[in-house]
Amino acid sequence: MFCRNIITNALKYTQLFARSTLIVTKMYQLNFSKNTLIMCLPQIYEVRKNCSRQFFERQKSTQSKFILVSGSFLFTLFGSEEEEKDDESELIMTIKRSILLVQKGEFKKAEQMLHIALRQAQTLQHYNGITYIYDVMANLAMNTGEYKKAQKLFVSVLQRLLSKGLAQDDLAVIHISLKIANMYSKMGETEMAENGFQFCLQHLREHMAKDSENPDILQLMGLTLEWYGSFLFNRSQYVDALRYFTEAYDIAIRVLGKDDEQIVVLLNDLGTVHCMMKEYDQAIKYLTEATEIGKKLPDMFDVGSIYVNLGNVYIEKGLYQEARKSCKEGKRLAKEQNHDNSIDVAEKCLERIKKMMS
Repeated sequence: MFCRNIITNALKYTQLFARSTLIVTKMYQLNFSKNTLIMCLPQIYEVRKNCSRQFFERQKSTQSKFILVSGSFLFTLFGSEEEEKDDESELIMTIKRSILLVQKGEFKKAEQMLHIALRQAQTLQHYNGITYIYDVMANLAMNTGEYKKAQKLFVSVLQRLLSKGLAQDDLAVIHISLKIANMYSKMGETEMAENGFQFCLQHLREHMAKDSENPDILQLMGLTLEWYGSFLFNRSQYVDALRYFTEAYDIAIRVLGKDDEQIVVLLNDLGTVHCMMKEYDQAIKYLTEATEIGKKLPDMFDVGSIYVNLGNVYIEKGLYQEARKSCKEGKRLAKEQNHDNSIDVAEKCLERIKKMMS
């Protein structure tokens, strides 16, 4: 039902895009102003945005990361590389080149390369190849904030998957439905987002009941729980958000092990939720663990923001020395990574501490 509603209402939600963008902006501004004394809330956006960008850039087919770009679900549409035909080989190589450009942050060139790949696939009348390219294009658009374009492309992918006879509980269909639900949440269409997340969770729990060790099911479930938890958090439903973040964390440990960037992000999520619930000891526990793991990961981006989150929780506890130490470390790390926003937040944290100690 959710899939049919997406396709039926595609034009309607395209027309509502401008209004939805304004809603998202106002939601963010409301949340930010509501928590001027606690930087945890705005910082969860920054940490998740920056870390998600890193996952998008670093994803490899050999890794069991929670899926953020086109993954194994759709790439299997091509078949194995050993079975590639000569005409398919050039198409796949063009797609790989476009993904490499994305990894380098050359998004305009990546989009141009994807259009070349699309023309190749259309010339070959390669239905599955066209579907996959649309998905990569949609992910690129979503990660660069072009939600209207992404929405159209994701709906096209979903239409093409269903027209090929895939069931609504197929992992590829769930994967695309999840991305659409997450985008509805960004556009402020909360009812559609809620329906989409519930659709994905329902089918994934059914899959889990049959095969709880399947890594594809686990990683898709982990991502669904994480994005749904973030959606609930943004709506100030902290108790529910905590439940889903905790479940996502448990799955991430199973799939990725303890020392992974995704674990750091989820620990930050858990600490932030406890912070908003005024459960400061629990918040300190999770955020401290996040910093301890994060500082051991040389490629971990924006660990400094997590140190600042921790510093602000210490402030709420009246532990100003600990807060200053944490915010100073956050500022140092932010400078090393040339992360201006994190530097600014760290400086604001230090200013607060100075005022409270004077």
